[in-house]
Amino acid sequence: MEPHAFVAELYRRMSLRNSAERSSPTWAEMQTDRQVQQIAWESASLLPPDKRAAVLDIGFGGGKFLAACLKLGYSNLSGAEFGIEHKAHVKKWNPEAIQLFAIETNIGDFLSGRKEQYDFIHLSHVIEHIPKYSLLWVTDALFWALKPGGTVLLRTPNMEGPCANSSFYVTLAHEYGFSGSNFRSLLHICGFDDIRFHRFPIYKPTVKQQLGVAIRQPFLKFNEVKHRLFGVNQGGQFGSELVATAKRGSAVPLFDPKYR
Repeated sequence: MEPHAFVAELYRRMSLRNSAERSSPTWAEMQTDRQVQQIAWESASLLPPDKRAAVLDIGFGGGKFLAACLKLGYSNLSGAEFGIEHKAHVKKWNPEAIQLFAIETNIGDFLSGRKEQYDFIHLSHVIEHIPKYSLLWVTDALFWALKPGGTVLLRTPNMEGPCANSSFYVTLAHEYGFSGSNFRSLLHICGFDDIRFHRFPIYKPTVKQQLGVAIRQPFLKFNEVKHRLFGVNQGGQFGSELVATAKRGSAVPLFDPKYR
């Protein structure tokens, strides 16, 4: 089996086995979902100011980022995913504002015919599922599909976080791990500019969440001290997750099938 075919087959099988466990929340339910509210609060300052901007969510999962964008008033949204046949309910939240697309083989192939179509591309816990040999292909494809000046927002587990092994091996589908330094390097060599890392507090935290934050702080501080003491952390990121934005500037696109 070809490597890309293996990845597609893995997601197909996961989709088949998990179909009975899926819910199909209504828009009314999504509007009050705490995670959607959190994402909307985090993303408001990162998304384009123009509510008609073309926004693409790759690997949209349960659709919570798309729901957050709807909540913020965006009207030109697209979602791309493996196993999309089980996610038609996401489009029903607002059929005029949301388009859904199936990823048949891999993200690079999907984006190859979408040159400069999007103002903003979002990938949450997707890039760690891409094999190392395809990272240039896919990251170049993200650059290729963005309009000049467009932004990509990526989230991924931090391999220099306090529970890196658990974060990496929690699923069969994880292929590669990132720290702050190699994440920045990947984006930089693929032409992206203005690479920034972000940390978000909890939106309107409950008492339980506030307690959880307080308990985690000593562990996060210990992790920071440990990495700085041994001098191995070059990216300056010590939490459990990396959240980065980067912009398409004036660099020449490097998208090339030889990196596929």
